[in-house]
Amino acid sequence: MKLNRRQFCSVALTAPAVLAQNAPPPLIDRGFARVSKLADGVYVTIAKNGPQCVSNGGFIVGRDRVLLLEGHFQPAGAALEIEAAGMVSKAPILAAINTHYHLDHTFGNQAYADRHIPIMAHERAPGLMKERYAALQGVDKAPLLAPLQRKIAEASDPQEKKHLQSDLGMDQWMYNAIDSTTLAYPTELLNSEKHIDLGGITAVIEPHPGHTPTDLIVRIPDRDIVFTGDLLFYRAYPVSFDADMIEWRKVLETFLGYGRQMRFIPGHGEVCGIETVRQHIDLMEDIHSYAGKMKAAGTVLEEAQRRYTIPARFREFRVSSWSWTIGAAIERYYR
Repeated sequence: MKLNRRQFCSVALTAPAVLAQNAPPPLIDRGFARVSKLADGVYVTIAKNGPQCVSNGGFIVGRDRVLLLEGHFQPAGAALEIEAAGMVSKAPILAAINTHYHLDHTFGNQAYADRHIPIMAHERAPGLMKERYAALQGVDKAPLLAPLQRKIAEASDPQEKKHLQSDLGMDQWMYNAIDSTTLAYPTELLNSEKHIDLGGITAVIEPHPGHTPTDLIVRIPDRDIVFTGDLLFYRAYPVSFDADMIEWRKVLETFLGYGRQMRFIPGHGEVCGIETVRQHIDLMEDIHSYAGKMKAAGTVLEEAQRRYTIPARFREFRVSSWSWTIGAAIERYYR
């Protein structure tokens, strides 16, 4: 099943938000994404509506070189980063960074490969892209979807059926993307911290596995800005099926240590501050506490996943898919 524009927006990893109203005028606004200057030499791309950019990105501009951030979901998203960087600087592009291997951050990499732009990522990213995506290209997806379709047919509770349908939509979205994408793999692999002097501005790339085994963040210490990838979600339940929830919590504690002046570009949603980090920790702690109580009571995992109720304080937070977010987090905590 192909998803139309409205269906896509309803099941995408999150419904990305626009920049705050007091943000500077955009450098580019294409409808599907908006590029704005955040600080001297730092530009942020906020995903809006459409499949080209499902995640945020941006670029860092120095006197001598430019560093791009994220491969996005389609080559048009990565091409936007190249175009926007060319509008503000004639310096050569050093590389593009994938903050982790997930499809909404890497499936647009072909735009970089076509222009011979190196792609930096965690050393485990190519292997996981091959295992989770390349291995499924051209494979009949009907047997993979059948168990979930049976659950939907058998579900009697309306809320449970709604959760299962959201899961089916996400799986179909992912499989459609896998079959229609030309994968371009990272070419420069990292396993430790890397400092890059772009000329008057330094980017620090740090591995911080938590959301996935492949997470990288990009800090610009002189500007008090950090691109977090999906280690931080803005007012949304985080995608957790690949997560080490305990390590992820440690990463968020690291973010708290950056101080109140730090600005965060999350993988999805608005540019934000330290309060969003606290909200994210609070949300994860709520699920952690719930999972602990359910397991201690002898509740089987599937029943615990089904019975979780979103607290009032998080009711406005986005849930892209029950099993990719809340269900996955409970399962990881049960382990």
